Amino acid sequence: MTPKEFNKISNDHVKASKGMKYKTIKPHHEVLGDLEEGVILELDSIAHFPTRYRLRGDDGKLWTVPTHTVEMIPND
Repeated sequence: MTPKEFNKISNDHVKASKGMKYKTIKPHHEVLGDLEEGVILELDSIAHFPTRYRLRGDDGKLWTVPTHTVEMIPND
C-alpha cells in the first residue's frame, strides 16, 4: 500500500471506504455545531495525519471527526 499524503484526502483507508455508514459513540464538538452520541453519518472521505473521517449527515453537513469518535455500522 502506498503511503497517504498528509495534505490530501482519500476515499479508502484500512477497512473504511466512501459510502460506509458510521454511528457516533461519543459527543463531538466543532466550531459550526455539535454532534450527539448515536447519530448516523455516511463516510465522504478520509483526512490523514492524524487520520480523521469526513462524514456527511442527512442534512448534507460535513463533519470531520477522529476515528475513535465513531464505529462502523456493518452492512446486513
